[in-house]
Amino acid sequence: MTATAAILGVGEVINPPPDTNSMELHAMAARRALSDAGLTKNDIDGLVVGYSLTEPKMVLSAAVAEYLGLDVRFIDSSHTGGAAPFIGVANAAAAIGQGLARRVLVVFGDNRRTGWSTIDQAVAAMIAEVGHPEYELPYGPLIPASLALVARRHMHEYGTTREQLAMVPVIQREHARLRPGAERTDPLDVEQIRNARPVATPLVGADCALVSDSAGAVIVGPLDDDLAADKPRAAITGCSQYSDYYYPFQSKDLTTFGFAHSASRAFEQAGVNPSDMDLAEIYDAFSITVLIALEDIGFCQKGEGGKFVEKRRMALSGDMPVNTHGGLLSFAGNGVFHITEAVTQLRQDAGERQVTGARRALVTGYGGMLSVHCSLVLERVAA
Repeated sequence: MTATAAILGVGEVINPPPDTNSMELHAMAARRALSDAGLTKNDIDGLVVGYSLTEPKMVLSAAVAEYLGLDVRFIDSSHTGGAAPFIGVANAAAAIGQGLARRVLVVFGDNRRTGWSTIDQAVAAMIAEVGHPEYELPYGPLIPASLALVARRHMHEYGTTREQLAMVPVIQREHARLRPGAERTDPLDVEQIRNARPVATPLVGADCALVSDSAGAVIVGPLDDDLAADKPRAAITGCSQYSDYYYPFQSKDLTTFGFAHSASRAFEQAGVNPSDMDLAEIYDAFSITVLIALEDIGFCQKGEGGKFVEKRRMALSGDMPVNTHGGLLSFAGNGVFHITEAVTQLRQDAGERQVTGARRALVTGYGGMLSVHCSLVLERVAA
């Protein structure tokens, strides 16, 4: 595929001031992305947002557009769980390619850590999103319990050990310690994880995503945009989505999911292979999904994910650095930061955690119980 769209600017809001609400987070991230791209809100004619669990709106995209003072001719809201930021960027690129918009602001934020009055309310809201009302919800499985079943099955089929799985959060914590603003930077090792109180065996707290107040924004525009700031751009050379079920009990296999379908088509569009990637930012709501994604995408053989992480191949010093900012497990609980981190790496602006010579990155996210997938291939291009 010949790339026609690129990411021109990014903005992040991590650890905002107390009482910052969801709409304010959207505005703060948007302002920073516009500044990064050297643009103003008058240069934006498209908007894509996700969804808010703390300030739900019937049409959140219109509410955000009004709040930001935008007049747009392309507008969309992506209610696809963790896949939303990735699908949002893909839809923005498609809109630009079809001439529906010139520059699209893609912004995702929510104050989920402080915006819920109780943790019970938070859990109820999340569980109602994914559990079947007849065959799952009445029996009370929480989301971590469903992912624990995935982990146990992978251990049973392939001999993956608790120590191998622990290397995912351990390595990502190492990356987060190099990333300014990360929420979790205290040292973490395998023994701590082995001795931690279970959330749902074999998973412990370190295996589960953070819940954060945060926001991230991305400006998607034409690859040849002559108005945006003169800095390296992340061309969107491949993107693909995939879904084959919704409720967990309908999953065909607990050790492989839609990662392979979305990534392989994105690679095909970009004319590359997994071995051509310099880094990968893989959605990591739980540690086990990173391990499975590494296999499904093709960074290692099926069943070899445990050995892959055990050998530290996903570390900054490895041959395929993964989640170089710490991911959802250590940096912050918002998948849009996987995209902003990839752009930062491709610009060569990542400081101590910079992947040397990074030119191409795979960014992949999923929503629901691994039921909706989206993969993006990004490539560094000089402005």
